[in-house]
Amino acid sequence: MNGRATQWFFGAVLLLVAGAVAAQPTGGPMSGNRMGGDRMGGAHMGGAHMGGPMGAPMGRWWERPKVVEQLGLTPEQTQKLEAITLDQARTMVDLKGAVEKAEIDLRAASDADPFNAKQVRDAFGVLIQARTRLETQRFETLLKTREVLTTDQWRKLHDVVRERRMEKGRGGPPEGDDPGRGPGGWDE
Repeated sequence: MNGRATQWFFGAVLLLVAGAVAAQPTGGPMSGNRMGGDRMGGAHMGGAHMGGPMGAPMGRWWERPKVVEQLGLTPEQTQKLEAITLDQARTMVDLKGAVEKAEIDLRAASDADPFNAKQVRDAFGVLIQARTRLETQRFETLLKTREVLTTDQWRKLHDVVRERRMEKGRGGPPEGDDPGRGPGGWDE
């Protein structure tokens, strides 16, 4: 291949990889929406699915009277969960913004003429670091949330989420946000 064809080839491969990375949920252990998530709140709990390896639901589930009753949440616990969410909101906005900026920079580097593979690799590294910081923050928020709940409440929360998924005909984690759902993926 000549130099121009090589540039096009690597550019196409890079765009495919960047697209795959960008298509990944930005929600993590808590997240996108994954304890506060894109609907904000602190740890990315805006989506309708389970939040990563610890299995916490997304969204502001502690605001649902039925969930509060099922878990036996105290007003103090509810206040703590709200405080965690609000405390993390600005940080999450900044971290999500950093991911978006890194994605823009990666696209710009991959479209540059002349093509510079080192600049594209560097931009990709910045994107990966930004995503890592975002997911780490979501995970830390999830840990703070877990500390508020008793072991029994944590288990009951998993049971509630599992029951809801079964009611919706989903045995496994949902595939993304459903616009027909209320805040945090819970039906209104």
